[in-house]
Amino acid sequence: MTEPTRESTVTLREVTQDNLRDVLRLQVSEAQNKFVAPNSISIAQAYFQREQAWFRAIYADETAVGFLMLHDDPHEAAYFLWRLMVDTRYQGLGFARQAMALLVAHVKTRPSATELKVSYVPGEGSPGPFYTRLGFVETGEVDDGENVMSLKLAYGPEEAPTPARGRPLTHIVMIKLKDPTPENVDAAVEKIRSMAGQIKVLKSLEVGKDVVRSERSYDLALIARFDDRAGLELYNTHPVHLPILHYLRERISAAVAVDFEH
Repeated sequence: MTEPTRESTVTLREVTQDNLRDVLRLQVSEAQNKFVAPNSISIAQAYFQREQAWFRAIYADETAVGFLMLHDDPHEAAYFLWRLMVDTRYQGLGFARQAMALLVAHVKTRPSATELKVSYVPGEGSPGPFYTRLGFVETGEVDDGENVMSLKLAYGPEEAPTPARGRPLTHIVMIKLKDPTPENVDAAVEKIRSMAGQIKVLKSLEVGKDVVRSERSYDLALIARFDDRAGLELYNTHPVHLPILHYLRERISAAVAVDFEH
């Protein structure tokens, strides 16, 4: 079986008799053990709270790479990320970030969901900074020694998103396709354009295809603008962006990117 890479497609799958052993074999590093329970304990806890535990294996293509579990109470507006782990062999490849985007998309379909919460053990190597990059903010609450963070899924009439804290950022990508027929180039351009107006942090989007067709030309390019780097992070894991990213990765032969602040 091919080893997962950054280009692998990430999915959330049920834990079944067929893949249970694969999920139980997944482990974080020794230094991370204090931040997350073993998957065996998580699954045991889930079966004792069947009505409120929703758990899935994280897959990269056809390889189990991680596990997550949600405290799912449809009578509460705030849902809670109970567990999240990626095996130490597969960390640093963006799988946790993509899994979180899929989880957020799932929670948004749940009854009354307006907020997703998570807690973490503070200390060096904690996942707090990871959640911050995804848009979670500290609530000031402490639950059994763990700091609680929150991601707003919907805003009330008196609420507003946190204002940008960084410098404006421009994200430029140039793409070469494996099969750059006019039809394929046009299809890719339209796929990218379809994101316009659907991702709140994406402030503007320009997409165009090359008309010079020189030896050094790429087939198409996009220019996306964000309020800050945090906006780019949220865009990278947004459920509208991810399927388009997977579509392109299957068709790209080469791509280069530049991100600059101004």
